[in-house]
Amino acid sequence: GGPLGFRPPGFPLPRPRPDDGTPPPPRPRRPAFATLSDGATTWRVGVMGHERASIVLGVDLASFQAENDHYRNLFLITCPLALLLLAGGGWWLATRALRPVQVITEKAARINARGLDERIPAVRSDRELGRLVEVMNDMLQRLERSFRQAARFSADAAHELKTPLTILQGQLEQSLQEAPDGSTEQQTYGELLAEVQRLRSIVRKLLLLARADAGQMHRGLETVDLSERARQLVEDTRELAPHLDVRADVAPGVRVRADPDLLHQILQNLASNAVKFNHGDPGAIEIDLRLAGGLARLGMANTGQPLTPEEQARLFERFYRGDPARSRRIDGVGLGLSLAREIALSHGGDLRVDTARPGWVRFTLVLPAEIPG
Repeated sequence: GGPLGFRPPGFPLPRPRPDDGTPPPPRPRRPAFATLSDGATTWRVGVMGHERASIVLGVDLASFQAENDHYRNLFLITCPLALLLLAGGGWWLATRALRPVQVITEKAARINARGLDERIPAVRSDRELGRLVEVMNDMLQRLERSFRQAARFSADAAHELKTPLTILQGQLEQSLQEAPDGSTEQQTYGELLAEVQRLRSIVRKLLLLARADAGQMHRGLETVDLSERARQLVEDTRELAPHLDVRADVAPGVRVRADPDLLHQILQNLASNAVKFNHGDPGAIEIDLRLAGGLARLGMANTGQPLTPEEQARLFERFYRGDPARSRRIDGVGLGLSLAREIALSHGGDLRVDTARPGWVRFTLVLPAEIPG
């Protein structure tokens, strides 16, 4: 029943007009999605379409959830393993790269003033580290040369001064005997003789220190009853300073392997130091000896002014005398403690200072004890 129309190819059809009775096209709806579950199965549902028709699609999420669980478990297993492998590989590479640096550090840490003839082994695998080793070895060579020259000068100077001072002391002793009693000449000769004796003591200490620096301190080791020496030290200290309260706690039967003359030098230096720097009111000195852990520990403590951290750090330096205002009133040149520690070190021991007790300064001589077999 209606009219027929002809459209040539490529000619568009005319759009229907609202007034010609043709219904308008349906309007599409926005797609909607939801997750639904019946208790046993979980579905992902999607709805799409338009006003006249809709399509509902549902997918069972069980397979997707299983696949997600598989990949999650795989990630939780492989990720820590991968991190562990990366960390282990990084540590191995870093250790291998830093191994030459560790070797250089350990070797340099073992080199001391008595081992300046040692050298750091060359590193051929790394050009920069090899250059660093060359520079450090050159520096050690220069230090060794300087130390040897200083030690040789000290030893030569002390040796050359030893004979003239001995002759001078003999002449002064003779002049002192020939001078009239109570005369000015006798007093002058006595003062000069005391100064010469002081110079001889300094020269002897310098000579011992020079030998210690060169590793040539001669030690005639023999078994020494340190308990007997400590008791004698107590008596000597009481005679040297009768105004001080000298207390003693000496364990019996403590023996060490030591040079008797050098050991006597240490004990005399400690006693002299305890008397000279005793500022207590009233002053006191404590001497104790005990055996612990295969070591003989002889302590010499005296009442005195507290040491500053700087003084305690530099106490064993040569020619160091602490506070200038205090040291001007006390005889000495600052070699006694340095020499005493060098002698202790040459015997495999040490000399330490402790100021933990308020109002006291304590020196402890530590020597390997001879255990009766």
